[in-house]
Parts: sequence; structure tokens; C-alpha cells
Amino acid sequence: MPKQPRSRRALSLTVAAALCGAAVSVAEAQQPDFTGLYETYRDATQGRATGFGGARPSLPLTEEGQRRVEEYGVLAGPTRLNGATFCANYGVPSMMSLPGSYPLEFIQKPDQLTIIFEVNNETRRIYIGDRQLPPEQRLPSRAGYSAGHWEGGVLVVKTTDLLDGQDQPGNPYSEQATIDERFSFAEVNSTKVLTYQATITDPVYYTEPIKIERKYQPYDGFIIPYGCADELWYELVDLRREQLEAGKPVEARMSDVYKIREERE
Repeated sequence: MPKQPRSRRALSLTVAAALCGAAVSVAEAQQPDFTGLYETYRDATQGRATGFGGARPSLPLTEEGQRRVEEYGVLAGPTRLNGATFCANYGVPSMMSLPGSYPLEFIQKPDQLTIIFEVNNETRRIYIGDRQLPPEQRLPSRAGYSAGHWEGGVLVVKTTDLLDGQDQPGNPYSEQATIDERFSFAEVNSTKVLTYQATITDPVYYTEPIKIERKYQPYDGFIIPYGCADELWYELVDLRREQLEAGKPVEARMSDVYKIREERE
């Protein structure tokens, strides 16, 4: 077969490169940039969400799930004790489904979406594409491990490696739980809204998947430092300073800080 003239080969390569570049550009254009600050979008179907009302009613609980919820109700007591009171992270899905007065910040890179909740500066990382930590190196946590990929303009995420425990309202999640999440933009009443959908599957505590949907709108403000644990630390230092100035042994412990707080109540 005779070789093509050099000019024709060059033209062919140029056209191929242009077509390839166009295809990449179209693919990138379909992938939205979620970077920005968001607050809860409020409409007739979505009011302010909080975690102080107890476990969600009418959940499809297994027998073990029902036992766990009832047990936690006793442990929480009439004051509705919850982890946030003691600076524990909200974790997933609470971090995504409970924001009321506290905003979320999204920072997006090609291979990672970082989400920062103002409360406790709680941070979540979603790894996108091929950049993933090997399963054997993933450490269980309240936020779990989140792996994402794009399906057009939707970021699809699977969260696993959760710790067995209860979220702020008292809903239980086991180590076998998986959360399938979807992030996308939509236009609602002339407002660009970020929609979050999650399906929670947990064979230990639920007889069928649980679905959650929240909407966020752009927030024209700033993330304010929220160091819950910082307050406890400063109170401990002040307590030790009082002991030092009083000529007493400097031996106050965090348990003493909690005891003083309880006495105030």
C-alpha cells in the first residue's frame, strides 16, 4: 500500500486530535463543578432538619434494629443525649442529610470531592475515578470510605467501611451498611439547586433500603470556625491555671471539666 503524502498524514493526525479533544471537552462539559458554599434549600417539601427528634419513625427495622433503637432510647435518656453534644463527628449520612443552620463547603478536583461541614469543621473526602485506596488499607470510620465516578452530569458514589453505631438522631448503621449516593444540579424555581440522593442498604438493622433526598442552594457567606473540642481544651487549661495560681497540684483532667459542666446544668 503506497504511503500517504506527509501533508495528508499530518492533516489526518490533526483532525483525529481535534476530534479526540472535542470528545474530551464534551465529556468534561457534562461533569459539573460543585465547588462552592451551600445551605439547605427550603421549600414546602423540605424543612429544616435537625438531629434532636430521635430515630426516624416507621423505619423498616429488623428485630435487631428495633432492639438497638429501643436500647439507645434508654441510653440517651430524657435529655436525648447524642454524640454531637460531646463533639463526635456526625458521619455519613447525617453530615449530608441534617444540615440546618450550618453550611457545607464543596471543593472539587478532578480526582477528589472534598466536603466540609461547618460543625466541628468535619471533613469528608470522595475519591473519584481510578485514584482509590486499596480495600485492605481502608480504616472504618463514621464517614466511611467513599468512591465515586461520573455518569454524565451525575457524580455517583458508593460509601462503605462504616463503623457500627448510631447517628445523631439514634438511627443505627452496621459495618455491613453501604450507601449509594448521587450528586447533581437541577433548576428549581429559578434557583440552581444541588440535589443529594442516598440509598442506605443494611441487612443487619433494616429489612429494605432506606432513601434520603436533600437539596442545597448556594450560600452567600463564609464557613465560620467551629471548634467544639477546642472549648473543652481551653476549659481544661483554665482549670489547671486556677490550680497553679491557687498553689495546688496541677492535675485537673478532662473528666473534671465534664463534671463542672454537669453541675452547671
